[in-house]
Amino acid sequence: GTRPVAAVFEHFARSATPIARPAPGDSREAWLDKHGFDRTGWRWPLHAALVDAALESATELRGTNLSREALRDVVRKGAAAAPAELRLLTDGAPMDSASRATLDADLVAGHCGQLPAAMVPGMRDAQVARDAAMAEALLAARATGQPWLLAGNGHVRADIAVPRLLRVAAPGARLLVVGFVELGAANAIPALPPRSMYDIAVLVPAAARDDPCKGMKAPAK
Repeated sequence: GTRPVAAVFEHFARSATPIARPAPGDSREAWLDKHGFDRTGWRWPLHAALVDAALESATELRGTNLSREALRDVVRKGAAAAPAELRLLTDGAPMDSASRATLDADLVAGHCGQLPAAMVPGMRDAQVARDAAMAEALLAARATGQPWLLAGNGHVRADIAVPRLLRVAAPGARLLVVGFVELGAANAIPALPPRSMYDIAVLVPAAARDDPCKGMKAPAK
């Protein structure tokens, strides 16, 4: 039969143990807040269907999001400031120069070209630390079910993100990487990402959103 699913979320706070399910009488919002789900930042209830499906079907839920303080330390002091458990994963799978260049370009584009060059290494280290937290949770979740990671495309990319770490930490594991790619104006099919990024690319209608680069300024150092 099919193995039960263990759901690993980018959106909930990192914890050494699975997320406790809502208690009888708990509001969904209070439960989300308790477990570090930033409802404003994640535009709740945008992800309500995912959360509800996980609560209904998954054997356990795990969170991976590092605190702002932890990420700030990594940005300012470098990868050595990351939690020790995560450094075990990242030290075992150092990025080569091509992977660093790819990730750096992705980060600069994600900041609308406004990321100063001096900040790129720190932001890269923070991104890799977040990837490591997701890999850590996926490895732990294997004990109770087939782990599924629910995260943004930048974290699931097979070439530079979580799967890269898993290939070293769990070389015998089978990985399936699915990326969601938005259609263009008038539902035009965009240039598809290479297989090196995702095993499967799913085309979806573009989400309604304001221009994310409108009014974007370079982040404060």
